[in-house]
Amino acid sequence: MRAAALADPGAFHGDIAVRRIHWFVANCGPAGAWLSRDDAGAWTGWDAATGAPVAPALPASFAPWTRAFDDSNPPHWRWFTGGRTNAAFNEIDRHVLAGHGAEAALVFEGDRWDMAADGGRGAPVDTFTVSRKRLLLEVAKCAVALEALGLKAGDRIALNMPSIVPQIFWTEAAKRLGIVYTAVFGGFSDKTLSDRIADAGARVIVTSDGSYRNAQVAAFKTAYTDPALDNYVPVSTALGVLAATDLGLAPADAAVINETVAETLAGEVTVERSDVMRGVGRALIKLGEAGRITASDAARVRLAIASSLVTLPPRVDTVIVVRHTAQPDIVWRAERDRWSHELTDAALETILKAANVASEDALMALPDADFVRAIWASSKPLAVDADYPLFFIYTSGSTGKPKGIVHVHGGYTAGIAHSMQVAFDARPGDTIFVVADPGWITGQSYQISAALLSRVTTVVSEGSPVFPHAGRFASMIERHKITIFKAGVTFLKSIMSDPSNLADVQRYDMGSLRVATFCAEPTSPSVQAFGMEHVTPQYINSYWATEHGGIAWTHFYGNADFPLKADAHAFPLPWIVGEVWVEDENASGEAAPFARSGSEGVSWRRAAAGEKGEIVIAAPYPYLARTIWGDVENFRVENGSVVGNWKGDAGRWESGYWSRWQGAWAYTQGDFAIAHEDGSFSFHGRSDDVINVSGHRMGTEEIEGAVLRDKALDPNSPVGNVLVVGAPHREKGLTPLAFVVPVAGRKLTEEDRQRLFNLVRTEKGAVAVPADFIEVSQFPETRSGKYMRRMVRALVEGGELGDVTTLRNPESLT
Repeated sequence: MRAAALADPGAFHGDIAVRRIHWFVANCGPAGAWLSRDDAGAWTGWDAATGAPVAPALPASFAPWTRAFDDSNPPHWRWFTGGRTNAAFNEIDRHVLAGHGAEAALVFEGDRWDMAADGGRGAPVDTFTVSRKRLLLEVAKCAVALEALGLKAGDRIALNMPSIVPQIFWTEAAKRLGIVYTAVFGGFSDKTLSDRIADAGARVIVTSDGSYRNAQVAAFKTAYTDPALDNYVPVSTALGVLAATDLGLAPADAAVINETVAETLAGEVTVERSDVMRGVGRALIKLGEAGRITASDAARVRLAIASSLVTLPPRVDTVIVVRHTAQPDIVWRAERDRWSHELTDAALETILKAANVASEDALMALPDADFVRAIWASSKPLAVDADYPLFFIYTSGSTGKPKGIVHVHGGYTAGIAHSMQVAFDARPGDTIFVVADPGWITGQSYQISAALLSRVTTVVSEGSPVFPHAGRFASMIERHKITIFKAGVTFLKSIMSDPSNLADVQRYDMGSLRVATFCAEPTSPSVQAFGMEHVTPQYINSYWATEHGGIAWTHFYGNADFPLKADAHAFPLPWIVGEVWVEDENASGEAAPFARSGSEGVSWRRAAAGEKGEIVIAAPYPYLARTIWGDVENFRVENGSVVGNWKGDAGRWESGYWSRWQGAWAYTQGDFAIAHEDGSFSFHGRSDDVINVSGHRMGTEEIEGAVLRDKALDPNSPVGNVLVVGAPHREKGLTPLAFVVPVAGRKLTEEDRQRLFNLVRTEKGAVAVPADFIEVSQFPETRSGKYMRRMVRALVEGGELGDVTTLRNPESLT
């Protein structure tokens, strides 16, 4: 298959795309039709105006686009040029048109827990199901509401809220209208949210009044959204206001102030007003020292600028607030803030009037096809170009200017839908539980899009998978008969750390599970073995990141040629041209599938089997990201198409991901891997999570895996979890330092330490042996479940911790 994908990428991926999603074909019928091709080569679908079934006499070779793969401008490859589709139609409308409106699309389980329910085993306080029909109606209400607020295709909205069902309603509404959205993780600081709102150019923010987490009610709008919008100013706005303020100074003196403030704010997206005034103060000191301004004039200038910064234009048009926790005393700005339920209630009246239906109950009682026609009377999905931006999501851990990774309506939706079948054997009737927030790519791709595309019921959970006890996730698997489970490594490590946690898990029946997979961080063989023994035998490893769009490396479900072993390995999907490359100044150059002219980049060679290097993807594929969000001034949309030659922040996309290797276009994520003789890969963390000990480079994940082997070798091991960083060393440059969270009730003895020293020496060599094993109670961890090694390194080195507001447990740093 890989040879076919390389020989004719358009034909290979086009065959997948016409089978996995429906495409809008304008010349099929008076209003066009939504069509897909079945495995037998027949084209079927629905009339785009009436929703009536159609089966046009098109040949199997028909393509709903003019060019399947355009490689004329690498690395800005385009897929399915001339083709049109819509992600929301494929995720919702088509399933209801096909008669599946009564199926469960979503199951919600809230954070709150009743310990006395189910005979003392406990059960959630809040849980409900949303049918595909109900989902379509709620999404249509949100779409009508957005249009009533004046939004149109090409506008942007930002969603910043807990993992609750209304987030999906508003997300799908944006898709439906061709509005480009960005979901910002609910745990980010107000400054981080502010930067993303400004970078996106969002006109509307969707948030909630509050959230539930670990049985606590927390403010949301007043904690995040209001401070982000009210306390911060876009740098461009601040500089514009400054330039427009009459300072009553000579032009040269005013220029000093403008230039000094610009220098002070350089590299920032949004700033507090005090940051602007700090720059003003620096400029006034310069002018004062040069005798160019008096004290009274300086005071007058300060007052003029401060006054100008008070009354700034509103940053967004509207803040839509979902009432979730009924927070008391919520701050409300009548000119900006709108309740979600009030907007959707008004939208329902519009929908009922357009459909000529008396009530919502009467609307829901209509047969599926009639129901869709009734919805379409006021809210039709907009057919957009295949490469029309669907959303952009900011990469976790990014610093400086936000990096919004752009995914699109066509190739992204078709590709992640196909990955569901290859990795999980997903089929209608399955139920998937993805432990993720929609603010991360895993939530967007598999909790929402891939599940809905595949007619798989998706479980949305607001709370932690291990609250109020470690068996919470297992209880959900039992209760909802979950067949596919996707979660990060961290939570399973926490269960491994204490035998009582495993006992909590074993109270529940997880027999419904067919497959589970890791995500977020590299796993180790011991963790995978634990999952295979105690969760499901088919606990596979997967590898992908925000930019990949969906799973790129996995284990092929049900394929006997690839027996599953607890080795933490995964195989590249057939269309992923995955390789491991090594920098080598003596390399003479090797051929790559997509050659790049010029001498820029480093010399390289392909790694030998068993040799560690950088993991690369040597050929594009349709659900890989298109660019980094940027060049907003030139982003214009007309009739479902992006006008002109917009490429986003093309320079960052090219230099950051594609231009490292001399003579080749190869996508480089920045992760270490090893390719093995059997075609599998093992993954070894970020290539910048490297310790250089006396010239020996090693990934910290390797050492952690060696320490964790103690758990496999000794059932009574005191090691709960481990995190390794490099500590400065006078002779070696860096030396490994291991932080260990012991099993509950245990401490590391000197005998334990000696055993661990010897184990790492045996597994990885003397150079990898940590200088010490330091006991800690917990590691700094983001709310998405990633350990913040950077902060641990900063503690060790005495450096700046940076923004700690994204941490779930900031007390871990004290």
